[in-house]
Amino acid sequence: MATTQKPPKKAPLRILCLGDSLTAGYPESHPYGGKLEEVLEAADPRLDVHVDVDGVPGDQVAHGTFWRRMRNRWAEDEYDWTIVLGGTNDLAWGLPETTIFEGLQKCYNIPLSKGGKVLALTIPECEGGSSLSNNKRTLVNTAIKAHKQRNFYTFDLFEALPYDAMDPKERGRIWEYDGLHLRAAGYDRMGELVAEALLKIIQLEEAQNTEISSIVTDARQRRMMEDMIFEEEQGDPKLLSQGYIVVRKADLD
Repeated sequence: MATTQKPPKKAPLRILCLGDSLTAGYPESHPYGGKLEEVLEAADPRLDVHVDVDGVPGDQVAHGTFWRRMRNRWAEDEYDWTIVLGGTNDLAWGLPETTIFEGLQKCYNIPLSKGGKVLALTIPECEGGSSLSNNKRTLVNTAIKAHKQRNFYTFDLFEALPYDAMDPKERGRIWEYDGLHLRAAGYDRMGELVAEALLKIIQLEEAQNTEISSIVTDARQRRMMEDMIFEEEQGDPKLLSQGYIVVRKADLD
């Protein structure tokens, strides 16, 4: 009786999720990193995914321990990807948007300087907030999305996981009563969204380095992948409206 052979595993994919309470999964103790790992491995059985979560509730990017924790993590280990989410607490303390982004950039530079890749998440929406705080969030998020650096990518979590625009019934399932933190279902949704974004980048990198015809034999699928790469090169704005990141093929060179 013939046995079905499993596809060979790729080299381990090491991921660090670094942030504050939204990375820690507070108050449910349910980090999005668990669902991130699950979705990545389900999408590609060849992936051997290992996710480390380093989230400290209440921590600040500018005046907190973000940079020190990032430095210590990279002193002990190395990661293929570092996913960074921070700035919510800095906004709550009224710090200037330039100070917040400078703190984030300082964190990004640690893995980037050591050959790692960074997926930077924008600061998500929350209930209420002053017009000044909301404006600062917009400015920080704009700076994150506009930043250009080798091996640096962004995912617009603010756009992908709204608060005000979400159906009230769904909002009650996703968001905590405080309008700031997520429920377990919300952190799972966040993990799914981040995994989808990361998978897209990985697939585009593979397509950049491999002849499409050698990895996709079905003609229809091959055309779809080629069209996707073409749209990325053109920076198709529809991709953003669908909650996707925009990664141009040229940026993967």
